[in-house]
Amino acid sequence: MTRAKGAGAMVVALLLAGLLVGLLGFSSTLNPIDALLGRGAIVAVPDLIGRPRPGAEADVRAAGLVPEVRSSFSLTGKRGAVIGQNPSAGVRVREGTKVDVVVSRGVNRVAMPDAVGKPFDSIRKPLDEAGVKIEVERAQSEDVADGAVISQDPGPGVLVTGDNTVSFVVSRGPATRPVPNVAGLDLAGASFLLGKSGLTIGTITPVDDANAVVGSVLRTDPAVGTVVARDTTVNLAQAAGPPAVAVPQLVGQSADAAAAAVSALGLVPNVIRQGSGAVGSQDPAAATMLRPGAVVTVTVGSGGG
Repeated sequence: MTRAKGAGAMVVALLLAGLLVGLLGFSSTLNPIDALLGRGAIVAVPDLIGRPRPGAEADVRAAGLVPEVRSSFSLTGKRGAVIGQNPSAGVRVREGTKVDVVVSRGVNRVAMPDAVGKPFDSIRKPLDEAGVKIEVERAQSEDVADGAVISQDPGPGVLVTGDNTVSFVVSRGPATRPVPNVAGLDLAGASFLLGKSGLTIGTITPVDDANAVVGSVLRTDPAVGTVVARDTTVNLAQAAGPPAVAVPQLVGQSADAAAAAVSALGLVPNVIRQGSGAVGSQDPAAATMLRPGAVVTVTVGSGGG
C-alpha cells in the first residue's frame, strides 16, 4: 500500500512538471504567471530620434509596441523626422505598450504684424504660437491709447521664428497731470491754460463775490493741484459781482429821496424830470433783483405814470 501511494505522488509530480514546462513554452517572459494572465513579453523601446516617421512607426511595431504619432514645430528637427519619444529609447516595457512619437513639422516662420496703434493683446497670438520670444516695454503716450503698440522691432512683414526675439513698446496711456491754478484769470485765459494742460472746461457757475473782478475765475473743481488724467473735465466758479438787491418802491417819493434810496443799495439812479412833484414811474419795477452798479430810472413830474 505504501508503494502504491508513492507511485501516485510521483505521477502527480510528473504531471505538474509537464504542465510547468508547457506554460514556460507559451510564456516569452519565462514566467508561468504571465502565460496564465496573457501578459506580453518585456521588450526594449527602440531609439527613434532622427528617424523618418515611416521607419519610426515600423520600428515601434516590430518591437511589439503601438506607435501614437503627433507633430510639432521644431527649430532643429528636419521636417518629417522624429524629435521626441516617450518612453525613451532603451526603456523596457511590455509588448502592446503605447509609444508617443513626436514628428517635426519643421520651423514655424511667422510674419511680424503691422502692430503700431493696435492693441498689443490682439497681435501677439501668432508670435506666441511660433515660440517667438517677445520683449515688451511700457511707456506713457499722449497720442496712443493705453495697451496699444507705440513701436515695434522688426517692422511689419519680417519673417521670424522661435530663434528670434522681437520687441514692442506698449502705451500706458497719457501721463497724469495736476490741475493748474487759473484763479483770477478771465474765461479766455483759464480756457487756454487748461487746454495747454490737456484738460477741458466743464460747467461754469456764476458765484456772488463783492471783492473779485466780475468775470474772473474764483476756483476749480477738481481743486488746483489735483492730479488727474488727460481730458479730465474741470468745472469753474466765476465771479458774478456783489449779490443782487431788490429795487425799492420809488413811486411817490421825491426825486432826491428816490435817488438816495437807489444809491444806498449800490445802484445807479437816473432821474428824468418832466415836471415837478414826486416820482411818477420807475424802471425796473419795485422788487426786481439787480446787481450793484445797475441803473434804475425814475421819472418825475406830469410825464410820469
